[in-house]
Amino acid sequence: MESVTIPKELLKDLYAGLARVEEVLATLEELMDKEGLERIHKAEDEYRKGKYVTIKSSGEVRKYAE
Repeated sequence: MESVTIPKELLKDLYAGLARVEEVLATLEELMDKEGLERIHKAEDEYRKGKYVTIKSSGEVRKYAE
């Protein structure tokens, strides 16, 4: 078996880059989906109208999701 040594900093950069690419792909997937696009438009409209809630912890999500 052969192996290659990669500096930790390069590995961290590659990992961060992959995470960014994954985020872009998820966004593109959402934009290509009709229902996803409708969710985005609805969320933008609610934001413009001030109909949103800011939470301080993940525990508050259930409280406002109901």
